[in-house]
Amino acid sequence: MSESKALLVEIKGVQFRNKGAYLMLLACLQGLKTLNNTELVLSPGPNLPYRERALLGAWQKVSFRRKGLDLTPWFGKFPGSLRNLMKRYGMVTERDVDVILEASGFAYGDQWPLKFLQNTAREVKRFKEAGKPFVFMPQAFGPFSSDESKAAMRDIIHSAALIYVRDPVSFSHLQSCEANLPDTVKLTPDFTVGLKGHSTSALPEIEGKFAALIPNSKVVSKFNHANAEAERTNYVEAFAAAANQLVELGYAVVLVNHEGKEDQLLCQEIARLAPCDTIQIEDPLAVKAFIGQSSITISSRFHGAINALSQGVPCIATSWSHKYHAMMSDFGMADYCLEKLSAVSLTQKVSQLLAEQEQITPLLADNAAKLKQKNQTMWQGLYKTLDKYLGR
Repeated sequence: MSESKALLVEIKGVQFRNKGAYLMLLACLQGLKTLNNTELVLSPGPNLPYRERALLGAWQKVSFRRKGLDLTPWFGKFPGSLRNLMKRYGMVTERDVDVILEASGFAYGDQWPLKFLQNTAREVKRFKEAGKPFVFMPQAFGPFSSDESKAAMRDIIHSAALIYVRDPVSFSHLQSCEANLPDTVKLTPDFTVGLKGHSTSALPEIEGKFAALIPNSKVVSKFNHANAEAERTNYVEAFAAAANQLVELGYAVVLVNHEGKEDQLLCQEIARLAPCDTIQIEDPLAVKAFIGQSSITISSRFHGAINALSQGVPCIATSWSHKYHAMMSDFGMADYCLEKLSAVSLTQKVSQLLAEQEQITPLLADNAAKLKQKNQTMWQGLYKTLDKYLGR
């Protein structure tokens, strides 16, 4: 791409607290390095505090969206002189943004408010009308059960420059909204596979072999499941049973907090029933490096499992969404995606995994290499699309 004015790229749906969302931000930034002269734009939020945004050199997008009220596009109607003045203070409007990369991971479907989906649909349509690309990075979608949600998703399908769909089930959910999907909708795996972890002094040193256990508060959240809170005891007991099993087999067991306060509470409950240490490291690439040092991982966090599998560490994933089975299938590990979690089912899977570990390790290396190549293909397609839209 030839030299021109800086391309302002907003990355949406990311944050610094959730390690998976942070990894997707880093994966976007890594992919954008190939482009000439890009600058990052982020919208402020409780999990995107100013200091950390500033460390990335990000412009702050002026936005206001509450339920059905969305003032964000109106800020772009400010006179050019006022918008130029705002830039002195690091602020830009929607009108200034050239490209949006939507990297939520899983935020569009019946589990989330309809207003969020409808607001996004309007935003995507505005970008199409302005001749600017709105790209959905690889993520899960659906289901969509209401006529209103299907209509909003249909608007997105026909207005987005690209929609990368992370799994076949999500693809079918989009087909429930629009039977004949355009070729801008593409099936592509998660794009954080190629990120490399890095060790820091904050990483604990574990003597001998150890297992990393990564719980997920969403599994016991009423937001995601009507009866989830009633399953909390079962969930904690299952993880504790696996931890005790692994300790008896000579492994140290470390609980990895992959998000924040809610996951920390789960870690504490599990640690009361089993001899475990707990770690919480803010740097997501350091967390990835730590998981990569483990001998076996059990993860209820999507990107916790990817962190393990992409580095050749055998992993059992406990599922609360269709995205888990698809991701495990990508690595040839579908048999280790546990849909019905209990102390018995999890300890049985641990025994099976340990028995088959020697066969699994080379399989993971081969499949991780294939997924990384698919990521490269995705980025090449994205670059071509940006060229077409922006003439760079």
